[in-house]
Amino acid sequence: MNKQQGFTFIEVLTVLSIIALATIGSLVARDWAVGNSRINEAKSQIVTIQLGTQIWRPSSGLYTGITLESMSGIAAVPENWLDGVGLNPWGGNITVTADSSDPSRYVIAMTGIGQEAEGARVARDFGEHALSAVYDSGTLTLRFQG
Repeated sequence: MNKQQGFTFIEVLTVLSIIALATIGSLVARDWAVGNSRINEAKSQIVTIQLGTQIWRPSSGLYTGITLESMSGIAAVPENWLDGVGLNPWGGNITVTADSSDPSRYVIAMTGIGQEAEGARVARDFGEHALSAVYDSGTLTLRFQG
């Protein structure tokens, strides 16, 4: 009697399937963690800018002339933020301007957001705190009262 040793094709296929499923699961978890990290970093940047606007704001209460660069110049935000080019977590720009319809308000815009769901989530998270929070086609626009 000739006895063969080893694994059957079904056993090998089962083990490979389990390994593939575990790999896919870990990739999904990694993508979720990376996305959450970008969202949290963006929210942190926005809060830093909000605090910086209070330092930058002149006694008149008007935001005419506010920019990220002018805020960096007086250390109201980190000095290395400069003009905000390539600063947001998705590699896009951040701008801060006075609201054109009411200079007692300011607008924070993040451009180049490559993940639609992440941009929409940041807008939703700031919806209660901002006068308006809109995400559209890779651009997040938040409007705040000074």
